[in-house]
Amino acid sequence: MKVSENIINSVLNELAGVHEDLLSISEDIWQSIDHNDSEKLDEGVRFKKEFNNLIEEFDKNKDRITSVLRQFTGIKSACSSVAIEKHSDENERIIKELNRNTPHKISEDFTYKRPTAFIFDGRAYTEQNNWSDLYTQFVTALAKKAPERLMKMADNPDYISNQNRTYYSTDKGNLRKAVKIMNGFYIELNLSANHFTRRMMELLQHFEMGEESVTIYLRQDRNAGK
Repeated sequence: MKVSENIINSVLNELAGVHEDLLSISEDIWQSIDHNDSEKLDEGVRFKKEFNNLIEEFDKNKDRITSVLRQFTGIKSACSSVAIEKHSDENERIIKELNRNTPHKISEDFTYKRPTAFIFDGRAYTEQNNWSDLYTQFVTALAKKAPERLMKMADNPDYISNQNRTYYSTDKGNLRKAVKIMNGFYIELNLSANHFTRRMMELLQHFEMGEESVTIYLRQDRNAGK
């Protein structure tokens, strides 16, 4: 039986979503531990180290599976994260269609939820397969809007976490899973759903834009309406 291109791309997109969910599970379990109980905390640290290593192995295997499948079948990644021209009739039509579903604010809890589309600054972005797709498209839109302003966030101490984790850098080697947005600017993609949206809120604040400029639509909301 011949496996269709749509099925292969769908399975590979699901693998990316599973990786994001595993990161969310790790965060949830860590937060549930009583950090004032030394014994429980020690157990939690051991678990976190082991689980994080397993997630890292999963991500590497996911990338290998993706590479092997695409090389053997010749199937390229499906065109995702489609951006519609802001002032076009098509953009208005898609926004009206999206608004038939439940809109979500960027500040909500998106644990174990998957996006299908978002609207940013009056422009619709469809065919989002997972949070890494959405986040990449969002930062790309900001790069087109004001590249110099975005570049100021790279390796900026103000945007490095208390755990010394870098999310924006001029050197992809500083990131766990880097993707290039523009020349000399990379972002971190090894994040859970809520970490992606926190970074988005951070970026909006840097660009002096309100959270209301982003509306997110979820996959299960769209499926539930059918």
